[in-house]
Amino acid sequence: MWRKAYQWSYLRRDLIFLKIFLDDFMRDAIKYTEDTRRKTITAMDIIYALKYQGYTIIHYVDLV
Repeated sequence: MWRKAYQWSYLRRDLIFLKIFLDDFMRDAIKYTEDTRRKTITAMDIIYALKYQGYTIIHYVDLV
């Protein structure tokens, strides 16, 4: 019983972190898309949004 409650608290914490991360990430990606007056989010918008949040993708030259 204690183990299930312990695991649930970690799962809940991780889900909250994931929701906050995805909300911020999608907001930034949409901001880059709207700035260029497009309706489709491109791979570069995603890369720029991740870079803005501090998650740099090293090998993204192939996407250009």
